[in-house]
Amino acid sequence: MNFPIVYHPDYVAPLPPDHRFPMTKFRALYELLIADGVGVRSQFHQPTLPPVEWLELVHTREYVRAYCQGTLDAKAQRRIGLPWSLALVHRTCIAVGGTILTAKLALEHGLACNTAGGTHHAFPDLGRGLHF
Repeated sequence: MNFPIVYHPDYVAPLPPDHRFPMTKFRALYELLIADGVGVRSQFHQPTLPPVEWLELVHTREYVRAYCQGTLDAKAQRRIGLPWSLALVHRTCIAVGGTILTAKLALEHGLACNTAGGTHHAFPDLGRGLHF
């Protein structure tokens, strides 16, 4: 079955070596799909960054700005469970772009899969994640 699969190399953001979240699983999944013949490179689509205005349809403008600029207070940052970095902000936003692209491709093809997601539980004014 030749269905669209969405992946971006930036689905992996650097984390400290002792961090409990297995961020590299997103790259490993991509590599495994190709190695096992489940997917071929021509099936893969790369998302783009969504407009900030789209993020603000789900989250408050203040939260989006604070998260993207790295100015969340320490408690809000701890709730997320991942150390802030520009790479993480980009990863977060490109994953949203991946969700949007996957939905569009699914409507067009009847099925599409995104190799990222499930990183956190979001609310309009806070992120929370990594419930192990």
